[in-house]
Amino acid sequence: MKNIVTLIIFFSSWVTVYSQVNYTEAELKLKCDSIIEESNVLYRYEVAAWLFTDIFVSKPDIMETIQSYLIYQQGDTIKCIVIDKQSQCSYEASFLDELVPCAEVMMRRSLSEYEARLINVKKKIQSAFDDDKKYPIYSYKDFPLNWILIPFKDGYKLYAISGTGKVRTIPFGNDYLFIADKEGEIQSWRKFHSGLLPVEATDEMPMINFPVHSHLKQEPFISATDICTFRLYYNQTGSTKFAVYSPALSIYFIYNLATNTITPTKDINL
Repeated sequence: MKNIVTLIIFFSSWVTVYSQVNYTEAELKLKCDSIIEESNVLYRYEVAAWLFTDIFVSKPDIMETIQSYLIYQQGDTIKCIVIDKQSQCSYEASFLDELVPCAEVMMRRSLSEYEARLINVKKKIQSAFDDDKKYPIYSYKDFPLNWILIPFKDGYKLYAISGTGKVRTIPFGNDYLFIADKEGEIQSWRKFHSGLLPVEATDEMPMINFPVHSHLKQEPFISATDICTFRLYYNQTGSTKFAVYSPALSIYFIYNLATNTITPTKDINL
């Protein structure tokens, strides 16, 4: 009986909250599912980048000539290439979901037309950042930005998410999304958080079981960048879930690592 009463109260809170902003439960579920899908893509790119970096930094011959590297999706794999100072690919590896590459090629070659286009688009988008009044992108010591370029049918998405080498830290915040057309011209952009919001465990508090942070009003939902960051760094604090409070909707979005799902709720204690 207690469970039934709780369910009724919980459902009533949904009706009250979402009637204010015209979201139904079905619409919220669709939105959360799309956020999970986007976060899965970001996570695959970033995990591949981590693994790939660990591989090529251990190869002195590659490190002597490296200029940059490129990560992109090819079929069901994430492909990573090292670009040398002659603008050629000097090493490449492809990843599925394993911790080791499913394919490696050490032979030098010219960049494909597609690879060259991705590099040029990324450079063009980032060149617009010279206007720091139009695009105020912040940097924080020990929290560099990692850039992820993802093509989609209408153009390109360029994400920036914070990273860190600090132990016992989840680098939430200071994340951005730029939407560009097929020519690399920025059409819109978003800043998900007001600034850097790191969760940092200490000797006095070595575990943080349930981190919670808040979003800007113009960003009413938990973001794909939130989830990607958490999945990359959760083991630094012992967390298995976290929550984002939405001032715009007056609810929490709880992400559960074990199920890779988002649960919207009015009361974080439910």
